[in-house]
Amino acid sequence: MKIALSIILSSLFCTAVLGQNSVKDYGYNYHKISFKSDTVEFISKSKKGEENLKKPIIIYAQGSGAKPLVKIDGKKYFSPFSFDENIFVDEYHLICIGKPEIPILMNRSELSISGELKDSVTKFPPVEYTKRANLTYFTKRNNAVLKYLLKQEWVDTNRIVVAGHSEGATIAVKMAVTNKKVTHLIYSGGTPYYSRILSIITQDRKIESEKDSWIKKDFAYWEDANDDPFDVSRNHGNNSYKSTISFSENLNDDFTRLDIPVLVSYGTKDSACPFNDLLRVEMIQENKRNIEFKDYINRNHNYFGFTKNYKVNYEDFGWDLVGNDWLNWLNKK
Repeated sequence: MKIALSIILSSLFCTAVLGQNSVKDYGYNYHKISFKSDTVEFISKSKKGEENLKKPIIIYAQGSGAKPLVKIDGKKYFSPFSFDENIFVDEYHLICIGKPEIPILMNRSELSISGELKDSVTKFPPVEYTKRANLTYFTKRNNAVLKYLLKQEWVDTNRIVVAGHSEGATIAVKMAVTNKKVTHLIYSGGTPYYSRILSIITQDRKIESEKDSWIKKDFAYWEDANDDPFDVSRNHGNNSYKSTISFSENLNDDFTRLDIPVLVSYGTKDSACPFNDLLRVEMIQENKRNIEFKDYINRNHNYFGFTKNYKVNYEDFGWDLVGNDWLNWLNKK
């Protein structure tokens, strides 16, 4: 089901192209910086002809997976942004940072069925990606990119928006609490309490049976991860123990510390919905009036709707609705 969703979701972001092979040919500007011993690649999306016009920026942190930013499939390509880029480019430059050690542009045929770069034999992502795919690395790397962007003449430093979806939502929060230059935060489709492990457990609860309880394995995995929290090997699947531990923080204190405008958006049929509702209850109790919540009724993790038979309706695409709501919220702040 997760694989099918990834394929269908990606297909909704397709745009016809002429078959060139650099990100600039697909409407993006290419950038790179050095971070520690790594080369960090990222792209910006601007309104055509306004690439050098000073505007605020939105840094968008994607969800999990060893995925290139731009995927090519014949005469089509898949955007790294979940929403229609045109919603924002009149007023903002959009930024998306590549995954560590993953090329930012690849042919769809080179990737797994879920759109990730994986070894054909081991079925694991590249080992150098796994070593870096943890919250500490992502936060420091993204803040290094932001430091670079703040020096660019085309960036209006008075408004720096960080938005993230799913795993990227946690990265966005950590950027906001560690970087005073961030002025607005959008937290989308995240699990604000122990995100990685609770996401695993809640998904497995839906498919467990008495004969095959995945939950026991999940708790055993969690115990092993806590026994060896700095392990970065691929011996435990796509996620290293370090990655799981780092992405399983309780973010309540982080939200409490923030005094910038924050928008939390989520689908009510997302398995993470109860945790976002809990965050909402607690933030009201803490009198955190800078944090607003937007729930999307009967929409799932990726803002798809449902049919009358309670099946995901992939024709009911909600991301552009969400994107427009984000823009409207930003315009009021």
